[in-house]
Amino acid sequence: MKKILLLFIALSVAGFFSASAQGNTAFKINVEIKNLKTPAKLILTVREISEWVEYKTESSNGKFVLSGQVKEPSFAYLVMKYGNETNRAPRLGNIRELFVEPGNMIVTTDDSLRIANVKGSRSQNELDEWKSSAANWSKTKDSDRLASVTKFIAAHQQSFVSLYLIQNFSMDGSFTIDADRATPLVAQLSPAMKNTLSGKAVLHDMRVAQQTAIGALAPDFAQRDTTEKEIRLSSLRGRYVLIDFWASWCGPCRAENPALVKVFNEFNRRNFTILSVSLDQAKKNWTRAIRKDGLTWTHVSDLKFWKNEVALLYGVKTVPQNFLLDPEGKIVARNLRPEQLSTKLKSLLP
Repeated sequence: MKKILLLFIALSVAGFFSASAQGNTAFKINVEIKNLKTPAKLILTVREISEWVEYKTESSNGKFVLSGQVKEPSFAYLVMKYGNETNRAPRLGNIRELFVEPGNMIVTTDDSLRIANVKGSRSQNELDEWKSSAANWSKTKDSDRLASVTKFIAAHQQSFVSLYLIQNFSMDGSFTIDADRATPLVAQLSPAMKNTLSGKAVLHDMRVAQQTAIGALAPDFAQRDTTEKEIRLSSLRGRYVLIDFWASWCGPCRAENPALVKVFNEFNRRNFTILSVSLDQAKKNWTRAIRKDGLTWTHVSDLKFWKNEVALLYGVKTVPQNFLLDPEGKIVARNLRPEQLSTKLKSLLP
C-alpha cells in the first residue's frame, strides 16, 4: 500500500510538471470581500521564478477577478487599497501571502485579507501548513528555526513552498543566498523539484553566491564607461577596489554618495579606487548624477537596468551594494557602509 501511495504521489507531481510544460499556465482568482463598504483596488504581485509581475483589478461591490499566467506555482502578495489610498501603504490586515498556480482559485473574507480563506491551490495549503507550524518564530532560536525548516522540507520534497522557504531562510538583507546554509536544505528536494524553473533559479543563485563570497576571486568583467571606453575589472589589479553597484534613481545610493566621496578622497592616493556599476537605463540620468554628486572615480554601465550583465554576474538584486577586493582581486568584504569602508581600509592600508 505504501509503494502504491508513493507511486501515486510521484505520478501526480510528474503530471503537474508535464501539464505546466505543455502550456497550462493560466490562473484565475475570484475574490469576494463580503463587507466591502467603499470601492477598492486589489494588487497581486507575483514572484515568478526571479521576477515580480503585478496584476490589478478594482471593484465597488466586493467581487474581484484577477487573471494571468504563471509557469509554476509562485509566491505572491495580495494587497487591498481603498479608492483614495493608492499611493499609501495598505492598512493593517489588508495583505495576504498566497501561492498562485495554474487553474482557478477562490478567495473569500468578510473584510480583512489577512484572514481570507483561500481554495484551489495545493501550494497554498502547504504554505498555510508551514505558517501554522511557524506561528511563534519570533520567540525561536535560529537553530530551532533551521530544524523546523529542515523538517518541513524533508516532509515536502516535491513542494514549491520548500523552495520558497530555502530562498527566504537562506537570504541576507541584500537578497543573496547563503550557499552554506542553503546546500543541505536543497539536498532534501526531489530531483524533479530541483529541475523546475524555480529550482534551477535557486541553484543558479547558490552558484553565484559561492563565486562572490568573501575569499573568492571576484569574477572578471568588462563594461563601457561614460565615454564608451571598455573598462575591465582585472585591469585594476594591484589596488584595493570597491565595486559599487548603484543607480541615479536609487535614493539610498544618492544619500550615501557624499560619505563615499569623502572615503575616496581620503584613500585614493593610498592604493585604493572605486569602480561604480550603474543600473540606470538612460545615459543622461546616469552622467548627470555622477556630475551632481561629484563622483570622480571610474563608472561603467550597459544601461540595462536590473538586467545589467555585471549585476547578474554578481547576483545583485538590490542597491546600494558593494564588494571590496584586495590587490589580487579576492573579495575581502561586502556591503560596507562608507564609515565601515573607512574603518576597513585603515586596517588594510599602510
